[in-house]
Amino acid sequence: MHKEPLHRSEQVNQLLYGDRVEILELDNFWAKIRAFDDDYEGWCLVNQIMPVTKREFTKPAKYLNVSHKGRLVSEYNEIPLPVGAALRTRNMLPSGEKVKFKGKKAFVPELKPSMENIESCARRFLAAPYQWGGKVLQGVDCSGLTQVVMKINGIQIARDASQQAMQGAPVAFLQEARCGDLAFFANEEGRINHVGILLDEHAILHATETAGCVVIDKIDQQGIVSRTLRKRTHALRLIRRFF
Repeated sequence: MHKEPLHRSEQVNQLLYGDRVEILELDNFWAKIRAFDDDYEGWCLVNQIMPVTKREFTKPAKYLNVSHKGRLVSEYNEIPLPVGAALRTRNMLPSGEKVKFKGKKAFVPELKPSMENIESCARRFLAAPYQWGGKVLQGVDCSGLTQVVMKINGIQIARDASQQAMQGAPVAFLQEARCGDLAFFANEEGRINHVGILLDEHAILHATETAGCVVIDKIDQQGIVSRTLRKRTHALRLIRRFF
């Protein structure tokens, strides 16, 4: 998804296979869309989305891909599928080509969060390169990582860090935090601009531009201390709990 209907426009988000969107506006080869799950808006190419019936649109996905090895198999090739991709009764490409899923999937109604599952899912993204607007192993940003990890644990949260910071329940002190809580960080103007997943009160897993990838860093009451740079990089603002 782009900010404007131009290839050179900033990428603001990514949609995963099976995500539902509403078309708000058309501009030549581009469509302005709103994601069904989090109301995020942006532009994508018309040929990257596929029309569905109203019945198909309102019907939630039965399964989610939960492995980086998941793939769609067609008559001619295999297409890697990102973690968190939705699998429905009818799996097709925008071209109309029918595909079959191969890999590990989870039944959506049975997805339940736990500290162990959150940490396990988050660690699968370690060393993934940082990419603004990304949500996949090949490139992910801080809030894209937290959104996908929560999604495959049955929790739907907003897309941006500033939006996620308004959800969940507050945790007053870092010493009271537990694995799976989200920690939010502010810039010099006090605006929330970063988020990470706490593994405990001393460690945080996050996608960070300073390291260029997903890493585990130290955290204290003041914020994050980068293991790579050996200096403080983010100022802690608040902690939220989602399960």
